Amino acid sequence: MGLYQIWNEMHRVGTTAIGGGPDRRTGEMKYVAACEAEDCGWSAAYDSYEAAMVAARGHRCPVR
Repeated sequence: MGLYQIWNEMHRVGTTAIGGGPDRRTGEMKYVAACEAEDCGWSAAYDSYEAAMVAARGHRCPVR
């Protein structure tokens, strides 16, 4: 299954990417914000797009 079939929307905010897709267990929409820097490793899951956007904007990558 390709990435385009899993994630319904993907956006970028600085070095972070936000993606949303259905939860495999419940089928509800979940959103993930993740840093794209190689050695950072920061990511977090949220129930709403707005919460993921706030987290992405507030993330200060220690690597970059």
